[in-house]
Amino acid sequence: MPNEPPPPSSARIGDEEPSDRLDSWKDIAAYLKRDVSTVQRWEKRERMPVHRHVHDRLGTVYGFRPELDAWWRGRGSGLAQQQAAAVETTATPTTVESGEDSQPHVPPDPGDHANPGYVRWARRWLVLAGLGAVVLVTIAYVSRFERAGDRTKPEIGSLAVLPLDNLSDDPTQEYVADGMTEALITELGKIGSLRVIARTSVMKYKGTHTPPSKVARELGVQALVAGSVLRSGDRVRITAQLIDPDTDRPTWSDVYERNLRDVLTLQREVTVAIAGHVRARLTAPEQARLGKLRPVNPEAYESVLRARYLSVRTTDADSQAAIALLEHAVALDPEFAPAYAELAVAHVVRLTFVTPEETGELEQKAFAAAEKALSLDPDLPEAYLARGDLLWTHSHHFAHERAAQEFRRALSLNPNSDGAHRRLARVYVHVGFFEEALQHASIALAINPSNAQALNSRAQAFLWMGKDEEALATFLSIPGPVLPELVEANTVFTLLRLGRREEASLQLKAALRKYPNDKGGNLAGIEAMRLAESEPLKAAALIETVARRKAVNPAHHAAYFAASASARMGRAKEAVDWLREAAETGFPCYPLFARDPNLDPIRSDPIFQGFMADLQKRSAVLRKAMFPDRQSSR
Repeated sequence: MPNEPPPPSSARIGDEEPSDRLDSWKDIAAYLKRDVSTVQRWEKRERMPVHRHVHDRLGTVYGFRPELDAWWRGRGSGLAQQQAAAVETTATPTTVESGEDSQPHVPPDPGDHANPGYVRWARRWLVLAGLGAVVLVTIAYVSRFERAGDRTKPEIGSLAVLPLDNLSDDPTQEYVADGMTEALITELGKIGSLRVIARTSVMKYKGTHTPPSKVARELGVQALVAGSVLRSGDRVRITAQLIDPDTDRPTWSDVYERNLRDVLTLQREVTVAIAGHVRARLTAPEQARLGKLRPVNPEAYESVLRARYLSVRTTDADSQAAIALLEHAVALDPEFAPAYAELAVAHVVRLTFVTPEETGELEQKAFAAAEKALSLDPDLPEAYLARGDLLWTHSHHFAHERAAQEFRRALSLNPNSDGAHRRLARVYVHVGFFEEALQHASIALAINPSNAQALNSRAQAFLWMGKDEEALATFLSIPGPVLPELVEANTVFTLLRLGRREEASLQLKAALRKYPNDKGGNLAGIEAMRLAESEPLKAAALIETVARRKAVNPAHHAAYFAASASARMGRAKEAVDWLREAAETGFPCYPLFARDPNLDPIRSDPIFQGFMADLQKRSAVLRKAMFPDRQSSR
């Protein structure tokens, strides 16, 4: 097969030199200069890195000298410092660099001295202090587990991959561990029978040492994957554990190592291993996609990892740096499809930082990168997300149907893409399918409780369904800084719908202090609506402000607010002009809300009625095209 990688020179850690591996509790204890009971206690209480081969009847433990050295350097020295005052006979440990004949100088076990501070210390470091693991096995190995009686174990339907630890002793290598974490989440997310928590929601636990049981409870999952990455030259070693939150103990662990050229194979092996141990059900298409592998240029992959590390930040400089790295990656490896997909996404992110004059060129580059990615691999969900985002822009007149098709395709390839779910929720709100919007927003939030965009779509669906109390509670729960001005404006709008005018006024004043620029004109539109009846001259001036700002930054929300203000002042033609602006810049369903009291003053006007009749027909055609077998949600 042309896409199959060559056989790895050493896939399993078991193929290493014996000097690096310790094959029993006795060997591990001797290396650490302790008795067996002490090291077993360290493994249990302090997450010392010990691995197990799980056999049909017994388990064999083994460890690696470099991992034990790294564990001690990262935690043992801190332990010694804390115990120095309590145990006067303990000397400050020194560190010997790892090598074939080297051993760490370990202080006496504080448990041997019955030190009560030990228990408190151990609990604080329980979770991520150790060297976690990510498992690398084959599909045949998974099948063997089923034959060996593993079918009696309950199927796990939800899990979270905790941030992998960087064991390189080099903080600048943190991007490798973070990139591997994201890759595992993405690969596992492609299995439809699993709910896999998104990267955003797990990264907050990085370095926190939160107990697994607490993490699982907060994220609502049945199991956790913890792990570590050790990069040495062109070799990458990943160790892994599957942790049972009920006991805070690992139920399984293993270690694999490959050359960086075969890193995609490494990630795939991890995915298949974890899927087997949680008894995930893979469909035939999922199995086929898991079999698609190719070698990758190590330097190109390195550039992709660095770009991913930058892409989660929100500055223009980081955005440009990420694009430069990805362009370097595709130049080094022109057949590396994921790099093109990442490049398309990076160009889309950059759109938020550029002027309208630069938008066209950037969109062309993004489209070209997405098309190239899909020509190399049509199963890349990130490329479909990028293409959908590009279709959901002012320059493409918010192509609802086409954008939805791209997002659905991404979702078919990665059912755990909270990004695809929240994007579909947004589209469905805009075309009036509120029940579907709530469904996808809820799924996005189950995958990523930190998804503020999904919360915003849920709140808007509630708002336009007439569930104002639910809408208000949801708007108020949205964390910043995502869409801050719009969320503030919608909160005020909802308060006005509830008749809580004094609260609305206070909320609006606070928002104007926080966001004096109001670049989208949303706050100005809300203020105009609030003053339309009591101070019409001020309201008219604010509507002019919205008109000036739309020339630079069109905003369908602000257009609707301006329409509502005009309607409350009885200006039917002006209101309809603003409603048309809202419809043509992304919200064709907005004017369809016949129950909206803000439009009541012009409801009998022939201009408004004619516009509504025309828009109703166009929207019905759009909804039918998007959902030919469904009736619209009203």
